Amino acid sequence: MEYRCIVCPIDDSGFTLKAEETAAYLSQVTGARLVLVYVMQKWYNADVLVTDSEEWSAIHKRWLEEGQELLEREADKLRAKGVKFIKTELRDGETSYEIIQLAYEQHANLIVMATERASLAEKILGNSVSYNVTNNSPCPVLWVY
Repeated sequence: MEYRCIVCPIDDSGFTLKAEETAAYLSQVTGARLVLVYVMQKWYNADVLVTDSEEWSAIHKRWLEEGQELLEREADKLRAKGVKFIKTELRDGETSYEIIQLAYEQHANLIVMATERASLAEKILGNSVSYNVTNNSPCPVLWVY
């Protein structure tokens, strides 16, 4: 299969390292553009607490800055390893929705994402980001454990 665009969600858990390495490898061997995405869902989850105060604005800004720093750090690491075509995307919202939306926008051929084995409750309730992305993605999704 020929890949032109690979989307790889990352976070600061360290759990995404294998997925990131897999996406980087596929990008290198196929010449595909690699889009690293960080979705800052904390703000979305805190919507019942959020006000329009300066304090909340400062917290939101700090969270976005931390996400951007993570993206830049990871992109720099991959460039140092020889990955040529890297784009970074910082999103703010519900994680699975933002990943799917980005895949549509970028005309992605593949999403590579880290996942843990979902519990039965997560499968039944549909609360797993991996399952939500897989079930609604416009392209194949490669799960990396």
